[in-house]
Amino acid sequence: MTLDPLSLGRPLHLLERFTVLARDDLDEALRGSLNRRYRAQFEVDDVRVVPVDRLPEHRRWNGYAHERGRIDFALDRQLLLCALDYRYGAHPVSKAGPRDEAPVTATEERLAALLGRRFAGVLVDRLEGRAPSHDGSAHTGRLLGDATTVLRRQGAWALRVGVRERAHGIDGGMYFLLEEAWQRHLLQQLAPTRDRPGEPSAAQPFPRRLQLALTARLLEKDIPLGRLLDLRVGDVIPVNMGPSDVLIDDSRVFTAQVVEYRGKLCITAFEDVE
Repeated sequence: MTLDPLSLGRPLHLLERFTVLARDDLDEALRGSLNRRYRAQFEVDDVRVVPVDRLPEHRRWNGYAHERGRIDFALDRQLLLCALDYRYGAHPVSKAGPRDEAPVTATEERLAALLGRRFAGVLVDRLEGRAPSHDGSAHTGRLLGDATTVLRRQGAWALRVGVRERAHGIDGGMYFLLEEAWQRHLLQQLAPTRDRPGEPSAAQPFPRRLQLALTARLLEKDIPLGRLLDLRVGDVIPVNMGPSDVLIDDSRVFTAQVVEYRGKLCITAFEDVE
């Protein structure tokens, strides 16, 4: 088994929590955007992360820019052509054929961009923890715009969404590429609270986050060396409990009173040392 250096130290085993939710979101988006409108039978089989270098190079990608990072989208052409047939009232072709080798039309490109924007919007909603747009409309806050830069695959993840159209037996997939910023954001959301760097303390002011060790010196007693050497087990040394010194490291910063509370010695009534 070859280790991917991009996955080292990352809780990738937690991604299943996300893919299960993303599957339901995208399945509902397919129902809202295609099935209910055109009486199609598209459904999501599974959602999984796949190595980017295993994706076929011939797919046509649409890129969408977002303030957090870019998301690229691709859809297998036979699924796109099936959706196109439903949209314009044609009878979808059940099997791949010469049509799949035909030149890509402008209408086909527009539909791919439209579907990509919708499904990328659903994915953004899930990534950011909002209620997904199950009616098929993409999230419009911080609008996803068409990205014009060249597709960047280095360091990206590919999310493969298996899709089937049951009425005509067409199988395929749609694909999302997430930039590094999205990857970090997703893993931070999935990681246990204790593993999220700085998160529990970030909401508190700095004085509450700074940890200091207090040492309470309860009493001091001066006795002659001879008396010390004469001490035996069971001897009693009378003492008077006065104010206690409270130190940080070796610096005396407070005095405090020593009291008993529920069987424990406690210090209270702090006063600054002038």
